[in-house]
Amino acid sequence: MRSSFFIALAAVATAVSAAPLEKRAAAAKVITTCTVPGTIALTFDDGPYEYTWALAETLQKQGVVATFFINGQNWVDVNTQSVKTSAGTKTYKQVIKHVYDSGHQLASHTYSHLDLGGQSAATVKSEMQKLETIFQSTIGKIPTYMRPPSGSYDAATLQTLGELGYTAAVLWDIDSNDWRYSGISSLSNEQKNYKDVIEKDSKTNPRGHIALQHDVHQKTVEKLVPWVISYIKGKKTYKFVSVAECLGKTKNSAYRTKA
Repeated sequence: MRSSFFIALAAVATAVSAAPLEKRAAAAKVITTCTVPGTIALTFDDGPYEYTWALAETLQKQGVVATFFINGQNWVDVNTQSVKTSAGTKTYKQVIKHVYDSGHQLASHTYSHLDLGGQSAATVKSEMQKLETIFQSTIGKIPTYMRPPSGSYDAATLQTLGELGYTAAVLWDIDSNDWRYSGISSLSNEQKNYKDVIEKDSKTNPRGHIALQHDVHQKTVEKLVPWVISYIKGKKTYKFVSVAECLGKTKNSAYRTKA
């Protein structure tokens, strides 16, 4: 009996060691700039908020596509709060759907705008999956792109994101720093931050760029965005696209359906 037990145990050990290891999901890739030359991906963080509906309308009128990195509970509680818009009072879930229906890309910015660097896998999963529930209930799909709040992440963060189905952690190479100057009427600081990057580009074969703004600031929506659109269109060598498109991907690659 005893010898039979050890023989069986050895057989199990051999089978386990011979079995192929389960393939680990690829970590999310950090993206800092567009790979398609001449593209500009306008991105907006921290919404939705009271200015988001109007921003989506402005962009649509100008033929500009953008990407919105959404929170669930940051400036507002998306699950419970509403806002007055040009189309009447809307829930913030309806605002998110309006942005999506206007042709813009939606992506995750975590549920509560938590810095992810140094957080446990369980915490990262909770932040992402709580927001996934909101996306699922508003647009019927889940983003594959995300932006870590404050650009805070580590290798473990990226691995956990990959296991959750996120392919890209999107940063930026143009930082308007609009949040720093939201209480200042002049746009000179934000304009300088754009020009310091754009004016270094070739006039015939410009690079692609990911630009960071926040749709929670009235000045950004009403003053900065119109200036950016006019400035970039005036160059005549750039095209406004979503983050997915500026990386040479299809719009559909920006989402996945829930398993």
